[in-house]
Amino acid sequence: MKLISFTYLNNVLITIWLLVLTLNICPQTRVDSLEFIRSFPKYSLLISKLDKQLNTYSLNSGFNYFNKISDFTFGVSEDYKSSFIKGIEKTVRDEHHFALNLYYNFSDKIDFGLIGNNSILSDSRTLEINQSSISNILLYSKIKPGDDFSIAPFSGYSNNRQIGENDYGLVYGLEVGGDDINVSDFKIDAELKFKNEDISPRKNFSRYFNMNLLNYFERNVYNSLNIKYYKSGKDFYINADSITSQRFGIKNNIQNRIETGYLLQNRFFFDEFIDILTLDATGKVLFRNIERGLKYKSTEVQSSSIFDSQIDELKLEMDASVGYRSRSFNSSLRFTLNEKDEKHKAIRFQGINEAFFNQREESEQQKNNTSSYATLAFEGDINISDDDKITLNVYQSKLKYDTPSSLNDDDRDEILSIARIGYYKKLNPFFMVFINAEGSYAHTVYIFASRSSNNNINRIIRLKTGGEYIGSKFSSYNSFDVSANYTVYDFEDLTSPLRSFSFRQFTAVDSTTIRITSRISLFLFGYLKLSEQGILNWDSFSEKPARTLREIYFEPKLILYRGNSLFSIGIRYFALSTFNYKGRDLSLDSEYKSIGPTTNIQSRLYKSLVISINGFYEFISLTNSGNKQQANLNFAFSWNF
Repeated sequence: MKLISFTYLNNVLITIWLLVLTLNICPQTRVDSLEFIRSFPKYSLLISKLDKQLNTYSLNSGFNYFNKISDFTFGVSEDYKSSFIKGIEKTVRDEHHFALNLYYNFSDKIDFGLIGNNSILSDSRTLEINQSSISNILLYSKIKPGDDFSIAPFSGYSNNRQIGENDYGLVYGLEVGGDDINVSDFKIDAELKFKNEDISPRKNFSRYFNMNLLNYFERNVYNSLNIKYYKSGKDFYINADSITSQRFGIKNNIQNRIETGYLLQNRFFFDEFIDILTLDATGKVLFRNIERGLKYKSTEVQSSSIFDSQIDELKLEMDASVGYRSRSFNSSLRFTLNEKDEKHKAIRFQGINEAFFNQREESEQQKNNTSSYATLAFEGDINISDDDKITLNVYQSKLKYDTPSSLNDDDRDEILSIARIGYYKKLNPFFMVFINAEGSYAHTVYIFASRSSNNNINRIIRLKTGGEYIGSKFSSYNSFDVSANYTVYDFEDLTSPLRSFSFRQFTAVDSTTIRITSRISLFLFGYLKLSEQGILNWDSFSEKPARTLREIYFEPKLILYRGNSLFSIGIRYFALSTFNYKGRDLSLDSEYKSIGPTTNIQSRLYKSLVISINGFYEFISLTNSGNKQQANLNFAFSWNF
């Protein structure tokens, strides 16, 4: 069921599509992905997005270019991100990622290629690593013994710069990949990666193996087994303290991080079980180990920060669902269980006072935790008739969080219950009405008395009703929403800063489209929110109002459609007023108003060029502050050439 008018939904979808496309262009290569066997994107695309909101300016531009001439294939990509924040201190951050791929098809079984990469990071803020760059040039060959199996050895040269240190060295490794390999009754996908970067004095490496076995018992019954192993190590420069710097004659120390992981996952899926049921069950076991350490350590540094550390994490996850479908009733029941055990420990370093080690070990042990999280969810649709439907949703979850260290007091239990029922009625082919009721109950309980003042119960009740009319010349969606939120603390006293409170809100929304001609429409969107906050006494169910808010938004637009293009111009008005109580009387505390013209252009040219411009200029007035003016702009284009 649509909740807003078609015209407004169309505008939103186009804008979201442009945003998603922009954010995903030229993604960085993951450590655990295959860089040589997986093909370079076989499309050419130029895209850019400029966004200005308040004092933040963002630019994201990039392109992919792909071409094939005879036996030569050429691909190049660029991704550039820049942000500028204009505040008390101006902040500028730039990221640049460039990739080049050129290979020659020597035969059906062998390709020879060259890959070049360049990444630059620059940040005006004073960070540990605010200036860095990586450049690689690699030669590789791709050998294909079969259509579904490839081997790619590679080697090359790398330049890596961090905080003023330049390192050079060899990069070499091997990739193996296979897709849809049929062995007996199994279909196998496998990936293997081995990579070393010897950029002395630093060493980076990657080990990765992933295999998925898919077994179809019948057309609608299958079992999938996934096995994964990875190990990656990275060395980073950090500023060295004066003692270590003099002891080893270095400017920067080297911090290393090694992460090792194992994953075993199995999924069983059975569709059309007894014709009306669907079974889907997944089990997963994940173990992860992270080691952090410093390359240069001096016994003269009497500090707990000198010690290396290690993290061990074990996760168990289960997910099972049963679906039922018939002509009049569709439903699903899903159960999930997640358990995690996380342990931190310090690594001894001989020659340091034992008191410093005990201090670091105690600090690490405080991070140890175990948690168990379970959920049970049900949703169902009852089709009373072709024009009447009832929906039901029930959700239940429980979290148990424990910290073994006696120094911690964050142990807690949390439960959350949500129930929702809705009724939808189609009165005629043009008009539909609905009513929804929802309630939730959440209880947080801290185990130790030192945190028990945070124990609370949160109850929310919500009622929403409305309707939608869709005609040839006129369409409108209207809704009215009333909600009440009550938060009650278990141990409230005069010395506690926490007070039980209530929050009530009324919301009215209108979205209307009037089609004046086949090409011109008038679109109206607006909402009104009235909110009240108060101090609550749950036992007597009484409250003392403390604050009231009023929020108004209204935006009429005149829209012109021409071919694959959309042009609109309108007025945007927004007002937020806050009122405080003085005795029983309300008095205005603050008021924010913004009004100004808006424009929107969305156009698809020649089926390959998409342009989107959204902007508004606002005149702002604020209580006890001078008036000001401000421009906001979002510009994006995509050209698939």
